[in-house]
Amino acid sequence: MRQSKAKRWRIEPGDETIEQELVRDLKVYPVVAKLLVNRGITTAEAGRDFLYGNVGDLLDPYLLKGMKEAVPLIQDAIATQKRIVIYGDYDVDGITATSLMYRFLKRCGANVSYYIPERQSEGYGLNEEALEHIIQQGTELVITVDCGISSYDIVEGVRDRLNMIITDHHTAPPDIPRAAAVINHKQPDCPYPDKNLSGVGVAFKVCQAVWQERTGAEYLDDMDIVALGTVADVVPLVGENRIIVREGLKKMMTSPNMGIDALVAVAGLQGRKLTTGHIGFTLAPRLNAAGRVTHATRAVELLTAADMATANTIAEELQETNLERQTIERGIHEAARQDVINQREAAHKVIVVAGEGWHPGVIGIVASRLVEEFYRPSMVISIHDGVGKGSCRSIDNCNIYDALKSAEDLLLQFGGHKQAAGFSIEADKIPALRERLAAYCEANLTAEDYVPIIDIDSELEPGEVTVELVDQIETLEPYGMGNSTPVFAINPIAVQDVYLLGQQKNHCKIILQSQIGPLDAIIWHGADYHREVFPDERVKVAFSLQKNEWQGRISPQLMVQDLALLDEQPIKLTAEGLREMYVIVRSIFRSATAPRYIVESEVLHRHPDNQTNKEAMLSLDVFKELGILQEEATDDGMALYRWCHVKEKLELITSLTFLKYSA
Repeated sequence: MRQSKAKRWRIEPGDETIEQELVRDLKVYPVVAKLLVNRGITTAEAGRDFLYGNVGDLLDPYLLKGMKEAVPLIQDAIATQKRIVIYGDYDVDGITATSLMYRFLKRCGANVSYYIPERQSEGYGLNEEALEHIIQQGTELVITVDCGISSYDIVEGVRDRLNMIITDHHTAPPDIPRAAAVINHKQPDCPYPDKNLSGVGVAFKVCQAVWQERTGAEYLDDMDIVALGTVADVVPLVGENRIIVREGLKKMMTSPNMGIDALVAVAGLQGRKLTTGHIGFTLAPRLNAAGRVTHATRAVELLTAADMATANTIAEELQETNLERQTIERGIHEAARQDVINQREAAHKVIVVAGEGWHPGVIGIVASRLVEEFYRPSMVISIHDGVGKGSCRSIDNCNIYDALKSAEDLLLQFGGHKQAAGFSIEADKIPALRERLAAYCEANLTAEDYVPIIDIDSELEPGEVTVELVDQIETLEPYGMGNSTPVFAINPIAVQDVYLLGQQKNHCKIILQSQIGPLDAIIWHGADYHREVFPDERVKVAFSLQKNEWQGRISPQLMVQDLALLDEQPIKLTAEGLREMYVIVRSIFRSATAPRYIVESEVLHRHPDNQTNKEAMLSLDVFKELGILQEEATDDGMALYRWCHVKEKLELITSLTFLKYSA
């Protein structure tokens, strides 16, 4: 099974009347007004809050249910030097929440330490053994961050011996733990209007409330740590989250936390304008690697480092740990990918792959990669001692939680939501699970559901793509869940030239023609397009926009999400075309100033009139396969050919190759 490049374009309809009102009231470009409407922003007031909201617009932390009970407990513990333990989680949200709360309470003079469970042996959330150990150490107050809301029985078991403050952001179950205080904006009867805070966001509100009591001032320190966890937890970047991330990114580039500064350095991002993309795809994975491969406490030690030397040392360690994680992940991904290919029709509806001893800390990432490549609901299972631990990722129209529920009788346990879930299963039941899930997908999904969707915010004319437009669009940053990077479309547009980029020549640059000059379009990991798209062809392009700065010149740059040929003609090789192409290539090498090599572009500019660019390229492939030409690469990405000494018989061309390629 291989991935199809076909994708569905879903163009947002917008609302022209509301867009015109926003253009008038907010003084923005029409395309920006449409972007706002696409994100559910339909009034000038909401638009101003979205575009220009600042720290002064952060909500009162005392609107959170449970805050009035929590603050006096924390204040008393600080004043009387009671032993406080912060109980966190091993993902980036939990790591940053633990670091934030620890730094804050230390600043207040508290007697505080922290505890994060080990991913493999303890798993997520509170556990009885850990709490017993914490009690034995003389702890009098535990503050959970990013966990605890589902631990009713565990909290009940220690509530007569230990004060607990639960701070969490996960969906609250019917039975809320009977802790001394519970702070979760999603619990029943909580009046807090913003329901999108991450775990570190809730912890930040606690810090704000305590600081107000102690100083009467707003607590705005460590916003970079809060932003890091907020982006990493993929919560909607609207409302308070948008303000937090915007302010946190500013702090990262001006006066960052020492640990974040060291992490930025080892990641090679120094001196660059940091974005949510850098957090999500570069910084967060290095912190996450600790929890996946070793222990998350090392990441907390980075964010709470007291000096730059310590921060640099830990950042280097996390860099190495992340490289180790990547190596483990690549090995499992390649094995899983090959299994998918070998399964053929068995993986047509749903992907279920399993491996003995696969590292459970990376199987979720591998599942995501399989979805990206094959666009099928994907489940990757790590088997240890006869039991499989599975991680699932899904496609747009498949509720993976419901799919697992249809096979509930085969599973030891499962949980999750529409797009991601986890489960455990006895290893000998995995084939039955594959069949059950395939039947579920057969009954609930259509062929169209297996075609990836690209949501297009707006169609543009080539002449509209300017640096000024990019500047206007950037007012919508930071991007993330609930405010995705805007995607545009141009249809149709002509191709001027095609190149390969990168040391490995694995990226493609396509120059498009427009009435205001050429437009550069970049396709990351799109080397195949070099042999599929040619000058003078017409294409349709879906893309996001960036500014490209080169030698003092700033220009708009299209980051391609999808590209398709228009009016594509079938490729057909003829004996006559092959003969003529052979003569052209041979004549170049026989010329008076015959070069040792010829460049691909030279051949394509002279190809026979009865061939298209693609057919000419395929002719060269025929000659390579027969050993007439040998291909090398140039620095600019164009292929370089060397003539090989073989029998120069046209019969070879017109029989063997013509029969093979035109059959």
